[in-house]
Amino acid sequence: MKTILYVIKSMAMLAGTERAVSLKINWLASHGYKVVLVTYEQGYHPIILPLHPDVIVEDLKTPFFVIRKYSLFRRGFKFLRLKSIFRSRLRSVLEEIRPDIVLTTAYSLEVVEELFEVHANSKLIIESHETCSSVIKEYAYKSHSFMLLLAKLYDKHNLKYVNRFDRMITLTQGDAMEWRKHIFAPIEVIPNPLTYYPFSLREKSESTSFRIISAGRLEEVKGFDRLVKAFAIIEDKCPKWHVDIFGKGSCEGKLRKLIASYHLDNRINILPPTNNIYSEYLNSDFYVLSSHHEGLGMVLLEAMACGIPCVSFDCDYGPKEVIDDGNTGLLIENGNIEKLSQSILWMIEHHNERIQMGENARKAVKRYQIDDIMQLWVDLFNRI
Repeated sequence: MKTILYVIKSMAMLAGTERAVSLKINWLASHGYKVVLVTYEQGYHPIILPLHPDVIVEDLKTPFFVIRKYSLFRRGFKFLRLKSIFRSRLRSVLEEIRPDIVLTTAYSLEVVEELFEVHANSKLIIESHETCSSVIKEYAYKSHSFMLLLAKLYDKHNLKYVNRFDRMITLTQGDAMEWRKHIFAPIEVIPNPLTYYPFSLREKSESTSFRIISAGRLEEVKGFDRLVKAFAIIEDKCPKWHVDIFGKGSCEGKLRKLIASYHLDNRINILPPTNNIYSEYLNSDFYVLSSHHEGLGMVLLEAMACGIPCVSFDCDYGPKEVIDDGNTGLLIENGNIEKLSQSILWMIEHHNERIQMGENARKAVKRYQIDDIMQLWVDLFNRI
């Protein structure tokens, strides 16, 4: 029996990465693997997602996020101090558990150096749940500036350790190609599994809920402002329809102000995250993804599994590998808000075609069911 240890910041959010990781470790625990989940910024927050009772959970209590409140000089000191504590506590866990394989995510680049100092003989795997361009800091600074220089130094330091991983796993072929421009470590593509595949659906052929759904963190990268602007263009042409956005985040206030500025308070609703998102998909007519970039887009897989088609920007890199344009949904040039509004209106006005697309979408995502995806992980574990 192999022992698998996951290192992740926390399991305190209902976000895509956390849902994917919890799904995988639960499957592994239920299939005879010894699974240890190590968090380091969980603190006193409850683990928001259900875990298999055999999963061992350890929190290192090293909240790196708290250093943001300090001055630049103190921030550096606090960061180094937390890394030292992290290294010591992780070493204790690894010496006790002695895992065969240690996995972490590209969200945790600040601690990859420490992993190599304490991992002993474990094989190391890093997962990229976001696009390469969102992880590499250099992409955030286009002009030649002091910050660009710092970003390049930061990236160079971290990528030196990423190159030493036994495998990097990306969710899409597009992201794998982008990472290969920066690292020479072996890369394999394993998409995230579906969290659930409903076996029965409500009859959609005759009914319409007049509801468009979207979900995710209310952060700039998710582009919900673009969805609001697109719906504002066509709202007078579809007076019965409304948009429900499920999520929370730092952009919520700004998003509510934007909705109010278009006088759409009664047409676009911001709702809190839910543990029963599948029920919401099943009671919607189609999904809209307006992100600037996506690792894969678990929300697309989930919505399609519920028999509803998706309208999505063709952003890097996930949507084009999930949606067959014109067959299971509609792909739109990234950032073209006018075209997004037209595509939303087309989906509204073409009931029969929408139903057929939903049926096609449901069939297409069967390949993402968890047993099929986890067999790829089992094969990888056995190979390395």
